Amino acid sequence: MMMKRLLISLAVISFLIVSQKAQSQSIGFSYFFPTHGYFSNPIAPVNINLPVKFGNYLQISPGISMNNIGGMSMTGFPDELNSNRALIGPFQSLSMSLVPAIVIPTKSVELELMGGVFGFAGFNQKIMHGNFEDMISEAYNYSSLSSDLTMDKSAFGWGYLVGTKLNIRIQNNIWGYIAVKYYMGSQNIGINGVLNYASGESASVYQEVNYPNSQLYYHGFEITIGGTMKKK
Repeated sequence: MMMKRLLISLAVISFLIVSQKAQSQSIGFSYFFPTHGYFSNPIAPVNINLPVKFGNYLQISPGISMNNIGGMSMTGFPDELNSNRALIGPFQSLSMSLVPAIVIPTKSVELELMGGVFGFAGFNQKIMHGNFEDMISEAYNYSSLSSDLTMDKSAFGWGYLVGTKLNIRIQNNIWGYIAVKYYMGSQNIGINGVLNYASGESASVYQEVNYPNSQLYYHGFEITIGGTMKKK
């Protein structure tokens, strides 16, 4: 928990400080494809980065983005439950990142190899009850199932990211770019509540469930297309 707060605080402070010293500003449209989840589309102000270079070959880029997440899967359930499906969503995600990169420059093309950390907050997160009930019914062969479930979630999640970015000079100090990143993060979201189920011809049974170790599986590819204005 202390490490997570430290990383998120570091990202926020760095974004505020580095924004005053940035040699360029990038803005683009990001599209996120969660692993075992549903496609996500961007929300304005989309994706903003403020790269700061240290010589010709190193830079660090604080960034901020918002996305509509269609649905994400979870981990931390008993082994018999196959959670490779969307279980939380739809919701909105605000993320901040701090990404060092190695830059391979030429006159008109630059390639960035990046890896860093990110923190995120999810808003309006909901349990996808239908998918959750399907997961449990398949595991225990229930003939019918209804649920009354609630979430006990942390305010923030965090993780790591790796990726690459191709910058192409368009005119003078104006560049276009395409970036691909893979996110590997999580957020603690404990699930608890009551199941009402029947198996075969047996009467309905009420059962309390508690999954305190379940987490949002914030993994997936992000593709960003945009432009960069470099200071002269």
